[in-house]
Amino acid sequence: MSFGNVHGSMLRKVRTPEEFVSMVKELREDVFDLREACEYAPDEMGRSGLLVEPLEEIVEALYQSFVDGTYEFKDEDLPYMSIVKENNHTALLPMLNLLKEVNRIHREGLDID
Repeated sequence: MSFGNVHGSMLRKVRTPEEFVSMVKELREDVFDLREACEYAPDEMGRSGLLVEPLEEIVEALYQSFVDGTYEFKDEDLPYMSIVKENNHTALLPMLNLLKEVNRIHREGLDID
């Protein structure tokens, strides 16, 4: 299930683990796209190039925790939030809203009625 990008304060209703994994896969793809953009046009991407490698490692580790069954929801920020807090601009991180939304769901859990 694809959700597209989150704009502004629009929150996604994620009710199943599969929907959450889909979001993390989307985030993985967005980070990969950012890496490609940084490699293709490093001068235009500026500081984003410095952020992509640590972001890629953290998002990949998050994804792998789903694959190996070790993922747990916790009321604490995901490790990439330190990068987000220091670089809170969509010009640097085009997937900024998705990063924040995945972190929110990680902290709050699924929206189960």
